[in-house]
This record gives sequence, C-alpha cells and structure tokens, in this order.
Amino acid sequence: MGAGAATLLPATPALAHGGQDDRRRADPAVIGAVAAVDGIRLTTDRVPAGPVTLVASTTDDKVQRPLGLVRLRAGVTLTAFLTHYQTAATSKDPAERHAALALIDSEAQYFGGPAVTKASGKIEISWILTPGTYHLLDYTLLDPARPDLVRSIQVGAPTRPAVAVPRWAPELIAAYDEGPLGRYLIGNTLDKRGEFTVVNQTSQLNEVMFLRVTPGASAADVAACMDALAHGQQPSVYPFTGVPSGITPLSPGSTAVLSQSLDPGQYLVTSFISNRETLIKRAFEGMWKLITLR
Repeated sequence: MGAGAATLLPATPALAHGGQDDRRRADPAVIGAVAAVDGIRLTTDRVPAGPVTLVASTTDDKVQRPLGLVRLRAGVTLTAFLTHYQTAATSKDPAERHAALALIDSEAQYFGGPAVTKASGKIEISWILTPGTYHLLDYTLLDPARPDLVRSIQVGAPTRPAVAVPRWAPELIAAYDEGPLGRYLIGNTLDKRGEFTVVNQTSQLNEVMFLRVTPGASAADVAACMDALAHGQQPSVYPFTGVPSGITPLSPGSTAVLSQSLDPGQYLVTSFISNRETLIKRAFEGMWKLITLR
C-alpha cells in the first residue's frame, strides 16, 4: 500500500482537539438539486457559510448527470473557464490539451459533487463552505456559449451560533499516489447504504466512482478490459453493467462526505479523470479497486 498511506487518515473531530468534542454541531444548510437534460433546478441558491449538504437526483433515465461544485479563482470569468474546459475535453492536440488542463486546474477549486443516475437515486455531498460565489456544473452541459446552464450559489456570512464541525463518516475513501500510479485506501467490504469521508491526497484532480461489476468477473477481467480500452481496442470481455455513480472531481487536498445507497454486489471504485502527465484516464492506468457492498 505504501508507507505514506497511513498519513492519509484524518483525525476524528474528538481526537483533533485532544479529547471529547463537546462543541455543538450546526445543522447543515440543504440545497436540493434536480439534474435534467435542459439544466439543473435548485431549491435555493443562497445558504449561510458553514455545513452545507447538496441533495441531488436526476430525471434523466438515459445517462449519468455528473454535477460538481467549483469556486473560480479571483479574476477568472465563468466564460473563460468554460472555454478552457471545452478545449481540455475536446482537443486532439496533446500540447493544447496539456495547456488547457493546466488552466482549468489552476482557475478553480473543485469541491466534488454527486454523479447521479436514475438507478442511483438521491446522492448527498456535504462540505464546510466559506462565504463567496460558487458554481454548480453539470459536466455534460458545459458550453461557453451557454453559461446560463451553470447555476451560481451564493454562500453568505454564517448565521448560526453553533460552531461548524465538519460532517464525519467513519468509512474512509482516500485517493493517493504511489509513485506514478493512483491508488485507493478503502475497505474491501462496505455498507451498501454508504456514507464515506472522501479525501483526495493525489497531486491532481480525482474522483470516486462506483461501477457495478458483472457476477463472476475477476480482477484479471477488469485489468484486461482496462488495458484494451487504454489502447483504443474493444475488450473481449466487458465486466461491468450500468452507469457509474459517486463523487465528481475533488481538488488535491480536498475532503467531502459522500452518501449514497446502491444495490449489494461487487463494484469497481475508480477515477475516469485524465492523468495530467500522460493524458490517459486514471482507470486505464490501474487506479481502481474491487470492493463488495453488502
């Protein structure tokens, strides 16, 4: 696993203060989001700073709707960010893609978000947010000509007297680097009604996706499939079913709490974000782990 993996374990709120945590927890502000083919509908676009939970679902029964919360750096306009994102996603020129990826990585802080499907039902993502303007994206609808499809969320001054203690889930999913490879620190068997503290300790954006594995498929089947896809080939065996759900890109060092409920069975935990050096999807390079939900 690597000697550095143990350092990824964050302290619990109690241990972080050297004893029992007697601070009052503020109830999170809740934002409801419904993702549709024509955009995102929000129940509110204004919340106070502190604990915030996004509860998302989709009416689209055909594709995944990957939502992500971002905060643009000072001086970066939404149109410029969307233009650079489109180039990073569509350019066939490696040098141009490298440059565009470097731009979008530096132009925003990525807090992650729920990748929802009809099968996933509602997924919750929780954070501690400071005052400012945030943007909720549907990564499938990013178009510099349609900035109106991006929803802005204003986080104001805190209004609650309770101290903002981060929401904590005892199950940890930590993405980390092991040399040039990405890895996951995660248990082999997890609760199907999962609540996870997700930490990105890699040096680049990464996500945590759960993809259902077909009954009887082995790690060798997964590895062969990923290798074929990495080389642009059709795999002889495709050991997956359905559409992945989970948490979309988190910036390096960022943490969020993911809550979702999936059917029991075997799943692949992985990231489909491109490696910023090789431009190959991390999943194809071996950043995955087979786990069982019960």
